[in-house]
Amino acid sequence: MTLRGGQAKERYYNSYYTEIFMNKAVFKSPEGKNKIIRAYEDAITNSSLNLKTNRLKTTYGDTYFLEAGSQQQEVLILLHGASSNATSWISDIAEYSKQYKVIAIDIIGEAGKSAETRPSYQTRDFAEWLKEIFDMLNIRKASIIGLSQGGWLALRFTISYPDQVDRLILLTPAGVIPTKTSFIIKALFYSLLGTNGRIKINSLVLGKQRVDSKIISFMDLIQTNFNARIEKEYIFSDDELSRLTMPVLLIGGDQDVIRSTQAIAARLQNIVKDITVNIIPKTGHVLVGLTSPVLTFLKMTKS
Repeated sequence: MTLRGGQAKERYYNSYYTEIFMNKAVFKSPEGKNKIIRAYEDAITNSSLNLKTNRLKTTYGDTYFLEAGSQQQEVLILLHGASSNATSWISDIAEYSKQYKVIAIDIIGEAGKSAETRPSYQTRDFAEWLKEIFDMLNIRKASIIGLSQGGWLALRFTISYPDQVDRLILLTPAGVIPTKTSFIIKALFYSLLGTNGRIKINSLVLGKQRVDSKIISFMDLIQTNFNARIEKEYIFSDDELSRLTMPVLLIGGDQDVIRSTQAIAARLQNIVKDITVNIIPKTGHVLVGLTSPVLTFLKMTKS
């Protein structure tokens, strides 16, 4: 298929967007779901961490999360990106749990064990879902790390309940600037091409950076068996972002093809008073091995 001109691209995007959006299934098949869940459980079993797996019954469905660290430590909430789950944080949890009580949540409607519920991004439902979790776990205040779409969720919650967030760490977050149309069109087109298409999507997302083969296998497993969520994104207003009065850390790659880290940084720096920006050279959308700068930020901004 050849895409010609802006109008042709827009028509193609709109028609395919509608086709995928109307597909409400989260997993492509029961067998595919089982493969992802088996990999999820194997990741926990093969970890040397003393990870606890827990479940909460929320208004939006069962919510699973991983927990590590002492009950007496400050709480650190981890929110994974789209088409992922809490096990993607396991290597990070090993470091964070030495100093914090870590709670890595399986976001509802994503490729984990939580309910296959997908509230609209245009409402406050995701914030209310996370607020229920805070209340059920008796969390008065916590620091939050959000990656990509998890960064959007972190923003949605923090804007709604700023008094409950001590520090906010945004890793290449959605919701500040629109996703690049060029990436959306390429990703939708490549998703039609099976294995070769998945390879091309991974290549787009990873850029020139080298990552562990286990990460690529994880990405491929989910792309093969999970229907990525397609919905009009919600971009936060200046007024909403001005409610971020706590210390904020932004980290992103300078070669991110999904959203420009430089553009995200420029907008946030014009609105958020207490913000630290770290743009990593020769890095795309996938961010790994960031526990050191995050822990340094958390230590420096501790009240």
